[in-house]
Amino acid sequence: MKIALCSTVILACVALAVASKSSEMYGHVYWSNNTPAEGVVLSIGNYSVTTERDGQYKMTFLRPGPQEVSITPPGKSTRKKMVTIKPERTLQDFRIEW
Repeated sequence: MKIALCSTVILACVALAVASKSSEMYGHVYWSNNTPAEGVVLSIGNYSVTTERDGQYKMTFLRPGPQEVSITPPGKSTRKKMVTIKPERTLQDFRIEW
């Protein structure tokens, strides 16, 4: 019984440690003429954010490593880009040229 309880506690601690190792990506999205792109939806998996008036965005609680970002500007098709999320904060700007 004690062994099972200890094992459960250890597994819970490991799960919390792994879950807490998240990062964030932030930056701006610009149109091809270098003006800020408002209302662009950026998605990684099921997590999405929308750019603000100045084209700024911030995505939190991301798993470090390679990730595919879907970029959906208003009135345009979705494009996907590969990015590498660093363990520390990742600055990543995007330019809409399609």
